[in-house]
Amino acid sequence: MAFVDVTKSCLDSIRQISEHVEGAIVYLDAGCTESFQLMGAFPIFLDLGARAVCGLENTCPLDAVADWNGNFDPAKKIVIMTSRLLSDAHRYILRSLSMHQGVHFCSIFTSISEVAHSAYPDSPLGPDAFREYESLLLQDYEELIENSDLKSGQSVDNNMKGNLTFEDDGWSRLTSTEEDIPSLEASSTGKNLYGNSPGRKMVDLRPKLVVSVHHFPMILCPFSPRVFVLPSEGSIAEACLSAEHEDSISAGLPSLSTGLPSDGDEVPPAAALTAHFLYHLVAKMDLKMEIFSLGDLSKTIGKILTDMSSLYDVGRRKRTVGLLLIDRTLDLLTPCCHGDSLVDRIFSALPRKERTSSSTSIKSSQAQLKPGRSGLERASLEVQIPIGEILTKEDPEIDDSGLSNSIEAFLSGWNSYNSAPEMVDFINLSKRASDERIFPAELLQGSLVSTESFRGTPYLEAILDRRTKDGAILVKKWLQETLRRENMTINVKTRPGFASKLELKTMIKALAKKPSSLIKNGGIIQLATAALFALDESCSARWDAFISAEKILSVNAGDTSQSLAAQISDLVNKSAFAESDGKKSGKKEQSQGLLSFEDALLLTITGYILAGENFPTSGSGGPFSWQEEHFLKEAILDAILENPAVARLKFLHGLTPELEAKLNKTKPDVAKETSIDQLDIDDFDDDQWGKWGDEEEEEENDNKEQEYDDMQLKLELRDRVDNLFKYLHKLSTLKSKNMPLREESNSTGDPYTNKGLLYKLLTKILGKFDVQGLEYHSSTVGRLFKSGFGRFGLGQANPSLADQNVILVFVVGGINGVEVHEAHEALSESGRPDIELILGGTTFLTPDDMLELLLGQSSYI
Repeated sequence: MAFVDVTKSCLDSIRQISEHVEGAIVYLDAGCTESFQLMGAFPIFLDLGARAVCGLENTCPLDAVADWNGNFDPAKKIVIMTSRLLSDAHRYILRSLSMHQGVHFCSIFTSISEVAHSAYPDSPLGPDAFREYESLLLQDYEELIENSDLKSGQSVDNNMKGNLTFEDDGWSRLTSTEEDIPSLEASSTGKNLYGNSPGRKMVDLRPKLVVSVHHFPMILCPFSPRVFVLPSEGSIAEACLSAEHEDSISAGLPSLSTGLPSDGDEVPPAAALTAHFLYHLVAKMDLKMEIFSLGDLSKTIGKILTDMSSLYDVGRRKRTVGLLLIDRTLDLLTPCCHGDSLVDRIFSALPRKERTSSSTSIKSSQAQLKPGRSGLERASLEVQIPIGEILTKEDPEIDDSGLSNSIEAFLSGWNSYNSAPEMVDFINLSKRASDERIFPAELLQGSLVSTESFRGTPYLEAILDRRTKDGAILVKKWLQETLRRENMTINVKTRPGFASKLELKTMIKALAKKPSSLIKNGGIIQLATAALFALDESCSARWDAFISAEKILSVNAGDTSQSLAAQISDLVNKSAFAESDGKKSGKKEQSQGLLSFEDALLLTITGYILAGENFPTSGSGGPFSWQEEHFLKEAILDAILENPAVARLKFLHGLTPELEAKLNKTKPDVAKETSIDQLDIDDFDDDQWGKWGDEEEEEENDNKEQEYDDMQLKLELRDRVDNLFKYLHKLSTLKSKNMPLREESNSTGDPYTNKGLLYKLLTKILGKFDVQGLEYHSSTVGRLFKSGFGRFGLGQANPSLADQNVILVFVVGGINGVEVHEAHEALSESGRPDIELILGGTTFLTPDDMLELLLGQSSYI
């Protein structure tokens, strides 16, 4: 029996649309690009005969020129793939069509199903969403073309004078004069684009555009064949998981699972989108579901999935998958902490790709569809691996073989399109590159690809299942094997059972000496470079400092509330002192291992969650007494005054100018400290003696105003800090308010105290122990047996999740690398090698992401 492979299912889905891709220009939005980059799908588009693969948000006329297959005929069709709602992607789709007016066919593939489109709040599309959108898009396109023809007819003389002026928005300029020629050739009869000009007869012979919209559910980001998350810039990941109310903490996290019915009937937008995604994902892999849920939002998603099931799905002979839905808010401690995971370190250490939607500003069309609700801004899943910084120009052994010259010449020739038409001096360019030994460090940036493998073992899958040290040793082993296969030797001492930075760097440079080796072994070179930066002292020192602080907090949480509160205050004071001391010395970078004030706030959140689990009744409104919390508030208040940069956090929104002004006034004014030797004798003019009294009075008034402003600022800050601590009180009640956790709160002697919730759940489920709060959602046939045949003694008992051979765990809100390792550890300890475990989540979370969710702009603080 074939194993379940999420990555293979995604790649097979791309091959199934080969008739659309062949000979087409393929446009991918940011979410699809992120997904296909991680799964390594771009070569498949080339194999299927795509002319080019381009970014949907960055459409330009040159997309029609870049043809992989060397076909000089004008493109007749385009394919647009989006992970967004059609209404959100409409402006980009319309713009891409305006750039290629000669196309006959436009195929649009969206990851959001037709039913989900019609059910989404504020959606302009009805039950027949795809057909409705096809007609609306054609109407907007025809209107745009008519307006374009009118403008072109009025400015035909201007178009022949020289170069066109391109506008950034892309709407006022549809095509250039060079584009008009292939558009005419693409038309079977040669439509006159200036037919609308005065004195000409309007004969529209342009080929009729045919638009078709299809559902393509397999747009996800697989880290391995059995671990995936959703694209960060897709509509599902960006949709709100909770509305603002008493029990919600962030738009990017589910509400607390109180077990009580919600005040309103409104379901969060992400619930329906997630349910439809999971339903079609399982159907695409030819499986049928037995649905289990833990948490209020997960139960809502489970009910939607149950309503979508049918007798047809149940009756077919399919493999069964046990779907376990879990709310992220049942365990916020695990993603907030810095665990022993090399993948988590990599995603925290390396820079991420900038979001396309936020950095690209494109004006909407005149007939733009009504967009969906404003969504979250998740961190990109595409890490940027700075390979060029390893292969520096100072290394004389690096043989670039003209690589830098070729890349720079290509880019200069490409960019000359935007400059005045002139010959590019390639001789001088090559000479300059040779003299300066320019190595394109900024151009050599890699990214992780989950399908890259070593002898059939995917790199990412292997290190996801290992701790930091074991993962680094495994990367070192792969490098050694690759060097042996390439018949290369290195002059460096290696120590068994340990991977040093020097060893990794030396082996990376050896493999990257030749461009052929760099391209052939790009997968292991990129992963090893990512591991090298994650293990670098500048990144690992901060991570290790977090681990030490979290261990201290955990130990103090087992002691008394006084010791835990004192430890949190100490961390806040140290971080504030370190930053202020660094500013006074003029150093931007902190000492290695020192934590910033924002880091201390994340540790404060961790401390409050631990306090709520261990001291739920210490104070009237929180886990600490009034006196303990008063010292904490004063420490945070002083730290804010010393660090105005933290005003970007939501609870301090709008106070940045006041905080910066306060900090600047406390600094010594060097300009006023003028020595007596520099004073001129004219400064002691007799006429100025009478003014001294007035100046003293003005200075006294200024001081009073300053004192008043400082008092106002401190009062405002105290109110903001009080709101912060009310929010911390809510976080400390996670265990008491979350129904599944509350029912287990009386259990003692838990041997898995340091493990996350996912490990504990899987250990109990696979051991066939009862899990409090776990709800089974009966299928259509199951409900029929219970309600109808049950009276005759023919009822069916609820199935057990442990009886399923395939288990899909989906964490609503996101997962991290530590949880993946612990889930595999729980499966290994269960003695059930026959079970296939698939892990998924809304996004991939790092501790910095959690800080942004809890205290950033998406927080409900």
